[in-house]
Amino acid sequence: MVKILKTNDSFIQEHIPRVSRTFALTIKFLPRGLRNSVYTSYLLCRVADTLEDTPYLIPAEKSKRLLKLRDLLLNAAGGRRLDLDAVSSIYESVDTPGNDEQMLLVESSRLFEILETLPGSHKKIIYRWVGEMAEGMADYSKIDAQRNDIVVSLKNVEDWDRYCYYVAGTVGHMLTELFIVHYDFNMEISEDLKRLGNSFGLGLQKVNVIKDVPDDRERGINYLPGDILNKHRLNATRLKEESESSKIELFINEIVSLTVPHLDDAIEYSALIPQHLKGVRMFLIVPVFLAVETLSLIKSNPVRAMIGPPVKLTRSDVTRLVGAAATRVGSNKKLKEYYRTLRDRSQI
Repeated sequence: MVKILKTNDSFIQEHIPRVSRTFALTIKFLPRGLRNSVYTSYLLCRVADTLEDTPYLIPAEKSKRLLKLRDLLLNAAGGRRLDLDAVSSIYESVDTPGNDEQMLLVESSRLFEILETLPGSHKKIIYRWVGEMAEGMADYSKIDAQRNDIVVSLKNVEDWDRYCYYVAGTVGHMLTELFIVHYDFNMEISEDLKRLGNSFGLGLQKVNVIKDVPDDRERGINYLPGDILNKHRLNATRLKEESESSKIELFINEIVSLTVPHLDDAIEYSALIPQHLKGVRMFLIVPVFLAVETLSLIKSNPVRAMIGPPVKLTRSDVTRLVGAAATRVGSNKKLKEYYRTLRDRSQI
């Protein structure tokens, strides 16, 4: 039987909804030329993320492969030809028990072939920043997971910021540079975007980290800062105990207060994009609105959010927020007013 090779579009359209429904919702707003680069860069980020999360490799082997991915990408960013033959060594011996992320990892050779068809300026940006992401993930993949039902957390707020930088701040920088190159923004806009790009990524990632505590606990890891846990006489293991509800509520209040300023930056970042570029603005605004509402849900239900199952917005919530973004996308005044309304209503 002859195996039919998927087209570039069909490969991407197949994998994007599988690994992130939220991203699949927002990516469609970007114009096609930019969308193709963002699509493929996102899938490449998920390859690195899957290597960090996979239960089928020991921490030392995860780190080794992530560093190999880093070397491949940074060499390509420096102008060397991407070594497609070396890609298979990144995912060899990784089982794929019907897991969408694992399937993407195994098919990453095809992804790299698609990446090589992108504009040269876009490739250089993508390879540089995902290479940086892979290097940071190699470090955090060494975290020794659960032993005797003990959950490991990050050391402190600085470690939390550093982790979120590698996972999402790098994405903020990558998107910023792609926008600047694609639209040839002037120096003033470019510098302001660069100033806020990291914080944009940190805001969305910190919300995800808080939301995903119950799922991460199953792997014996908690990506919240240990110093704030200790301050409230908690640890990552006791976050699942209802008897600690009063302490958990105070802890969540503080964690939320550390996250909201990044979302404020994210709205400022979105407003810097020229108002006629409505597709790009929608791509940025919708995730920020969703993050604010998710943070509100977490703050309103702190114990449930930590014990599980993870809190989630309803489909009607998502539809409402997308509609709100669409009616305000062309006006910075209306955008910021609605964002402030969401914050005030949520009391975050």
